[in-house]
Amino acid sequence: MFGYVQANMNMLTDEEKARYRQFYCGLCHTLGQRHRDISRIGLTYDMTFLAVLLSSLYEPQEEEIESVCIVHPFRKQKYIKNRYIDYAADMTVALVYFKCQDDWKDDRNIISKGYLGLLSNAYKKVKINWPVQCDIIEKELKILADIEKSDNTSPDAAANCFGRLMAGLFVYEEDIWADYLRQLGFGLGRYIYLADATVDLEKDKRKGSYNPLKDLSADIGDFTPMLKNLLGDTSRCFEMLPLVQDENILKNIIYSGIWNRYNHKLGKGETQNGQ
Repeated sequence: MFGYVQANMNMLTDEEKARYRQFYCGLCHTLGQRHRDISRIGLTYDMTFLAVLLSSLYEPQEEEIESVCIVHPFRKQKYIKNRYIDYAADMTVALVYFKCQDDWKDDRNIISKGYLGLLSNAYKKVKINWPVQCDIIEKELKILADIEKSDNTSPDAAANCFGRLMAGLFVYEEDIWADYLRQLGFGLGRYIYLADATVDLEKDKRKGSYNPLKDLSADIGDFTPMLKNLLGDTSRCFEMLPLVQDENILKNIIYSGIWNRYNHKLGKGETQNGQ
C-alpha cells in the first residue's frame, strides 16, 4: 500500500535530487543503526517524505555522513542524520511490524511470521518511546481489519481509518503545528488507501478480495477526480505550514510525484503536473 508519496525525479534539479537521496539513504542507515538491518525491509518513500517534512518545519541540527552500505558497497554515499529521521525510522518499524502481523494472520505467510519475530524487540522499543503513535496504529489497524472482514464497501469507512492512522504518525509533538500536520496526514492517508484500492480494483474483483470500491459502477478512470479532491484538501493544510528548507522537494511530492505510482499502475505513464 505504501510507496505513493514520492518525488517526481524528472522535475527536480540535480541538487534537489541529491538532497532527496540523502534523506532516503539517511532513513535506511538509521533503520539499520537503531533497529538492526532487518528493519530496512520497511524502507519507504512515504516515511522519507515525513522525515523531509518534519525536518523542513522544525529545521533541526543535521549531521551529514559519508559511508558505504549494502546497496553501495564500493562507493561512499552521503546521507543525513537528525532527530526527525530517527522518528521516521521508528514509525517505519511500527508500520512494517503490523504489516507482517496482518500478513501472517490473513495468509499464514511464513516469511512474514519470521520477520514478525525478528522485529518484535524493535517494536517494543519503539512503543516505549512513542506510545501515543503506536496506540493509534494498533487501534486503527484493528478497526480497519474489522471493516475489511465485514466486507463494508463504504469507501469512507476504510479510508478514514487509514487517514486517522497517518494523522497520528504525522504529529511529532503537540505544538502549534500539530493540527495542520494531523490534517495533512489524514488527507494523505485517505489518498493512499483509495489510490491503492483503485489500482487493485480489477485484481481484487477477480480474486474476490476486499475492496471498498468494488460495488461502485464507475470505471477506474472515474475515481481520479475523487482523488484530486482529496489532495486539494491536503494541499491546503500543506500550504499553511511555514516550510522553507527543502520546500521545492516537498511541493514536487505533493503536487506531482504523488501521482507517479498511481498513473504508472494504471498504465498512464509518469505525470508531470499532477494530471
